[in-house]
Amino acid sequence: MNSSHASAPSLDRWLAAGLLSALIAILASTALAAFGVPSMFAIALGALGAVCGSVLLAKRLPPGIDALRRKRPLLAFFWLLLAVAALGRTVGIAWFMLDPQAQQASAFGFDQFYTRHSCMSGYWHAAELADKSIENVYLGEHYAGFYGIFKIDEYLYLPQFLILPMLGVAAGLDFDQMRGVWFALQGLIVLLCAIGVAKWIGGPAGRRAALLIPAIWVATPTALTLQLGNFQLSAIALSLMAFVLFWRNKPILGGAMFGFAVFKLFPGLLGIYLILTKRWRALFWTLGFSAIYTVIAFLWLGENPFRALFEFHLPRLASGEAWAFLEIPQLAPVVAINDSVPGLVLKLKALGVPGMDMALSRHVGWVWTLFIVALTALAARRAPRMSRHELAMTWTALLALAAFRSPFLPDHTGLFAPLWLWSLVAAG
Repeated sequence: MNSSHASAPSLDRWLAAGLLSALIAILASTALAAFGVPSMFAIALGALGAVCGSVLLAKRLPPGIDALRRKRPLLAFFWLLLAVAALGRTVGIAWFMLDPQAQQASAFGFDQFYTRHSCMSGYWHAAELADKSIENVYLGEHYAGFYGIFKIDEYLYLPQFLILPMLGVAAGLDFDQMRGVWFALQGLIVLLCAIGVAKWIGGPAGRRAALLIPAIWVATPTALTLQLGNFQLSAIALSLMAFVLFWRNKPILGGAMFGFAVFKLFPGLLGIYLILTKRWRALFWTLGFSAIYTVIAFLWLGENPFRALFEFHLPRLASGEAWAFLEIPQLAPVVAINDSVPGLVLKLKALGVPGMDMALSRHVGWVWTLFIVALTALAARRAPRMSRHELAMTWTALLALAAFRSPFLPDHTGLFAPLWLWSLVAAG
C-alpha cells in the first residue's frame, strides 16, 4: 500500500477505510471504558475517531481496491459480509470484556469453560505477587483462587514478561479493568502488525493479504484467544513485524519488538535464522533490548522472580513436572485440545497405546526442535532468493512450527499462526 494517491477516494476505499477505522475505534473505546471513562462518552470518542480515521485512511488505501467491486462483485459482497461479521464479533467480545456477566456476547458464549477462563489472569496475578515481593511467583498454590467468575491460571512465562502487566498494577487498575485494556492492546498489536506485513509485501499479493485480514480476525482461534488474553497472538505478530523491520534495515525498532517477543520462548528459534542470514545488527539489537528488559524487570521486581525461575520453575519445565496436569485423568478434555507435537504422545496414551508418558513426550519435543532447526537452516540458505511474499510465508511457517514444540498448546492459540499462513498463501 502506497502512502499517497492522486486519485480521489472511491466509495470502495471509503468503505474499507470506514470498516478499518471502526475496528480500531472499538478497541480504543474498550480501553477507555476499562480505564473508567463513562461508556457512552468512550463510544462517542470512538465514533469521532472512526470518522477522522476514515478521512485519513481513504486517501492512503491503494487505488487497486476501486476495481474490486466492478471486476468481482460477488467476491466483494462476501468480503463486506466478512468484514461486518468481524466488527460484530469484536463488539461482542468488547462487551464481554467490560461486563463479565454478558457471556452470551463472548466468542464462545455457549461453553462455560471459555466464558470463565482467562489466560491473562495468570499474568495479572503473578504481577500482583511480584509487586508484593512474594518469594516464588511460580508456586502453584498461589493460583488457587478466582477473579470473580474467572479461575486464576498458573504463570509459566519468564519474569521479564511481567513488565507489561506490572504497568497495569502501577496504573492502579484492577483485574476487570486490565481485561479490557489487555484485549484492546493485543487487538491493536495483531491488527497493525498484520497490516504492516501486508504493506511490506506490496503489490497484488500484499493487497490480497490485507483484504484477508478480516478472515483471520473473525476466525474463532483469533477471536477466542483475544478474549482469553493469551499473549501468543502478540508474540507471533510482533515477531513477524520485527522481521519485516529487519529486512527494511530498521533493526532498532525490530529489535525492540523481537527482544520482548522472545520471552514467550518459541519465537527465539528464529534467532538462529538471524545468525544464518548474517543479520548481525538485527541480532545485536534484539539481544540488547532483551538485556534492557531484563534489567528493568530485575530493578522493578527484585531478585525473587529470577531466583524462583532458576531454582524452581526451569527445573520443573525441564523435568516435565510443570505439565503434570496433562496426566490427570479428570483433565482428559485438556489433552484432547492440545495441538502440540509432544502432546501427541499423551493422546496416544489416552487411546491405550503402551509406553506413552511425559518422558517420551519430552524426547519427542527435542526431536521436533532439531527438525525445526534444520528447516530454519534450509530457509535461511534460500532467503536471498526469496521474494518478500515468500519470506513472510517462511517466517510465519517457522513461527507456527516452533509454537507446536510446546508441551501444551491449546487449539485456540495454536491455530492462529497457521491461519495467518493460510491467508498469505491464499494471497499469492
